[in-house]
Parts: sequence; structure tokens; C-alpha cells
Amino acid sequence: MNPRRIICWPIALWLTAAVVAAEPTPKPKPPSPAEMRRLDAKLADVSGSFLRDTTTLIASYENIGQFDRAKLILEVLQKLDPKNDAIQTKLKALNERIMEATLQDLELAADAQWTAVGRVVKGRPIRVEASGEYKVTATIETGPAGVASANPVTDLAAGVPLGALMGVILPSPEATTGQQPAANQQSQQPQQPKPFAVGAAYDRPAERDGILYFKVNVPPGSKCTGRLQARITGADKSG
Repeated sequence: MNPRRIICWPIALWLTAAVVAAEPTPKPKPPSPAEMRRLDAKLADVSGSFLRDTTTLIASYENIGQFDRAKLILEVLQKLDPKNDAIQTKLKALNERIMEATLQDLELAADAQWTAVGRVVKGRPIRVEASGEYKVTATIETGPAGVASANPVTDLAAGVPLGALMGVILPSPEATTGQQPAANQQSQQPQQPKPFAVGAAYDRPAERDGILYFKVNVPPGSKCTGRLQARITGADKSG
């Protein structure tokens, strides 16, 4: 056998492959008008069927009160067609239905500890209208540092006006391996997040998922008489 032929075979194969790779890819043949009409008709059928099925599915979820699932489908449709006014209008109306479904009236004693209001969802608005009068009588021994604010469970909460209604969103019990939220335990201190002022009126999106709690911000050792009433939407009590 000729050694020179053995060496040349791989080179010849490589050159053949290179020539084939260098050849231009043939352009696809333009579809005929009849083929385009057939494909366009198929697209219209698929689109129509998709919209019908999606509309039916959204209505079915709404009928059984699963507004969040209906909203999720609408949000997907909005991403596919962001300029669709009908989808935007439907989303707005659905958001209002979600808020109405969580409407609740809460009466809270001024001296009550942290009280669970309901489950909130990140990004969903929390709306509160509060009213009422109460008296706070406090006998406090303090010094230059002022009233303690290290533990919002028992101390005066920093950054919240004295006597104001305040809230905090803590992880749900299942998110903490079945344990009760720290705000319900007098001996424990919630780490994060910190309480925030609610006051007489509040309308902001929830910063995180969790359980919303309410309490009046009063210093330790104070005596409170009176009650307040709050109308709340955005916190699902059944959750």
C-alpha cells in the first residue's frame, strides 16, 4: 500500500467538506398566493379558538371567585398584546373585584396587641380608612435616650407617630415551618420587616407576601381606653 495515498485521503475528505460548507444555502421558495391564504386562514382559526377558550376560562375562574387566576391569564394576554385596550380595561375591572372581595371592617381596642388582619400579596394595594378616638395614659421612666424602640412587639415603634395605627407584614405561619408569627409572641421580636404607619388613611402596594397585622403605637406601660374602626381592602381574611 502506498503511504502517500493514506495521508492524502483525510486531506481530500476535508477539502470536500469545506467546499460543501462554502456553498450558499438555497433560499426558500416563495409561497404561492394560495398557500399564503391557506396559512392565514389557519392562523385566524387558531387565534379565534385561542381567544374563545381563553375568554371562557377567565369567566369560569371569575364565577368561582378565583380572581387571581383570571388575572394571571389576562396578564399573559397583555404581554402578547400590550396595546389592547379591552384587555387593559378588563384587568382594571378585575383588580377592583379582587379588592372588593377582600373588603372587611375591623374594630380594634387601643390597648390590643398585634392583631392579624389577613393575607396580603406583594404588589397588590392595601387600602385602609380608620377612625375613632382613644385616650393614652402613660407613666414612663426614661432618660436622655428616650422611650425604647428596639422591640416593636412591646416597645414604642420607631418612625411611627405616638398613638398612630400601624401595621407590619410578617411571613405566614407555613412559611416559618408552622410557627406563629413573631408579632403574636410577646417574648419574641420580629426581625424584619419593621412596622409602618397606617394612620387614618393608607393606600399603598404591599411590599411583600405575608400576613398583615395592626396595632396602635403606644409606649410600654401605658393604659389605653377607647377603640378604633378600620375598613380594609387588599388583605384576605380567609387566606
